Order: sequence, then structure tokens, then C-alpha cells
Amino acid sequence: MNRNNKTSSITESAMITGILVIIAFLSSFISITMFFYPTPVIILAKRKGIKYAGLSLLAADIIISILLGATTGFIYFILYTPFSLALAYGAYHDESANKTLLYGAAAYMISFVILILSMNAFMGVNIIEQLKTAYMESIKMTEKMISEMPAGMSTEDINKAYEFTNYFKESTNFILTNLFPAIIITVSVIASYINYLVAERFSRRFSIRINKFVRLSHFSFPRTFMIAMAALLLISYLLGALKLNVRVIQLNLFNIVYLAMILQGFAVIKFFLERSRLSRPLKSLVMFMIIYMTFSGMVVIVVLAGLLDLAIDLRKLNKAV
Repeated sequence: MNRNNKTSSITESAMITGILVIIAFLSSFISITMFFYPTPVIILAKRKGIKYAGLSLLAADIIISILLGATTGFIYFILYTPFSLALAYGAYHDESANKTLLYGAAAYMISFVILILSMNAFMGVNIIEQLKTAYMESIKMTEKMISEMPAGMSTEDINKAYEFTNYFKESTNFILTNLFPAIIITVSVIASYINYLVAERFSRRFSIRINKFVRLSHFSFPRTFMIAMAALLLISYLLGALKLNVRVIQLNLFNIVYLAMILQGFAVIKFFLERSRLSRPLKSLVMFMIIYMTFSGMVVIVVLAGLLDLAIDLRKLNKAV
């Protein structure tokens, strides 16, 4: 019986290895595919154990290096193998969804920093500069297309197109130069959330149980989150007093808190909508209108709702999820 179980585990690991290689191959054409790399590993770890998940990832790294090149294999080994293992570890040990998300996000962030430093040290490749160069090239192509517009277009329309292109150029340069750490953090959280959510959705089909996320209306950051952010901000000001350039650190901290409070604010609004006596379609319509107004310039109201809830617990949840 044990031999049959072992054979079954090895067979399933081999199948997952094949799926991982296919995902890596598809990501050469559709980049977003690579973000789903950890999902099969989470399911394998929950079904057969973390040991088989690790072996499957290692085998996939070797095959990817052979088929797609050493550089691609190196990227998957440094970036996506620890990320996948962290999520798989949390799911295997039946940790809460939020705790598992924290494992995955932390692993992804650390791996991303190691990847950037490694590629810069061993290959002389600066990822940030390459991204900036790629964006600048695309903007130059756009400007060239605008300059070759048909004569029928008015001068005003062409000037507006140039203004928008210049604005996009400045914004892109500012984001890549100043907000890259905040981008990494945001991407790591989103990637962890999506992979865990997809794995949880498919878990029933594989006769396994993966802990669910709580409803958005009951989600809350712990109060220590704001204390931690305030402490980091204070440290940055102290470093500034020593005449160190801390502007980028402060800017990233501000944006992280800002995004977190938007999420907290949406949770508060959804909570009180669920408590209201409105019909379900009307609740959905109101939520859609709030989201639309948020992205149309009323985001400050949502942020204030999140801050107020974190300060005085508007929803009386009594504990952070």
C-alpha cells in the first residue's frame, strides 16, 4: 500500500512538473502566465506533501533551464521557486489564508530583491534601467506615430496627443525611479492572493480543503500596522536629520499606507452595505458607483473611512483578520 502511495505521489509530481514547464513556456509569449506558476504547487503540496512539491519545483527548474535557457531557469529558480514553496508551505500546514498570503508575499519580495542584485552582479543587467529603456523606446515610437498622423487631424488634437505622451513619459520615469519598492510589494501581495484564491477554488475538485479568505467586509489590517508604518516613517525622518536622502523611502511608505487604507476603506463600505436593507442588485450598484467615484477622484473619502475604522473600530470586529 505504501509503495502504491509512493508511486502515485511520484506520478503526480511528474505531472505537476510538466504543467510548470508548460506555464514557463507559455509565459515566453504571454507574460502574465508566469504569475500562476505557484498554483499547481499549492495543490500538490496539499495532496502529497511539501517534499513532493519541492522535488517537482526542482525538476521543473532543471527542465526549464535546458529547454528555455540558463537565464530563464535562473529567474524561475530565484524568483518563483521560493514564492511557490512559501505558499505551498502555508497551505500544507493548514495556516490561515492571510498568514499564507504573508508567507508568499514576503518570499516574493525577498526573491525579487535577490534576483535584481544577482542579475546586476553576475550579468551586469540593471532591471530598472532596462524597464525605463523599454518604456522610453515605446514612447518614442508613439511620438513618431503622432508626427506621421494624417493631415486631416487638427493641430489641437496633435498637441493634446503630444501632451499626453509627455505626461506618460514623466509619470513612468517617476514611478520607476521612486516607487519601484512599493510596486514590488503591491505585485507580491496581488500575485500571492490570486494564486492562493485560484488554488482554493480548485481544491474541491481534487478532494482537498484549503482555508478560505474572509469576506472583504470582515477584512481589517491589525492596528499594529499603522504603528509599524509610523515607526518606519519616524526612523526615516531621523535618518533625514543625519542628512541622508530618505525621500524615496518616505514616498514608498506613504504609498503603501495609502493603498492599504483604500482596501480598508472598501471593506468598511462593503460591511455597512451588507448590513443595510437594500436589495442585492442595489447593493452591487452602489458598490460599483463608489468604486467608480473612487477612481474618479474621490479616493480621499475611502482612505479616511479606512483610517477611521482602524483608529476606532467602526465595525466592532474586535480583532484584525
